[in-house]
Amino acid sequence: MDDKYTNAREHFFAAIRALSASADSIQARLIEANVNIVNVTIDEFNGDRELKIKFAKLLDLLAIDQDDLETVAVENAAHMTDFEAVKVADLICDFYYEIT
Repeated sequence: MDDKYTNAREHFFAAIRALSASADSIQARLIEANVNIVNVTIDEFNGDRELKIKFAKLLDLLAIDQDDLETVAVENAAHMTDFEAVKVADLICDFYYEIT
């Protein structure tokens, strides 16, 4: 595995583990996953426009802003329907697959 996106891979792997390793609701698992995702910055994907756009879309779905990333991500995930939360979880898994 190359060293490109090492930080992102590490945090997205932890997010996926949080999504899959719990009997909690999908919203609760997504909240735990968000704690890892907010440790990744969009600048890590400079040079790859497609990944940068996909990561921005993921952040947009989480409605993360620049003021308080973790709080906003937690609040939004807590109010998602099961369908919305599963859609975001799928995108997290897809994104991880693309950076590995």
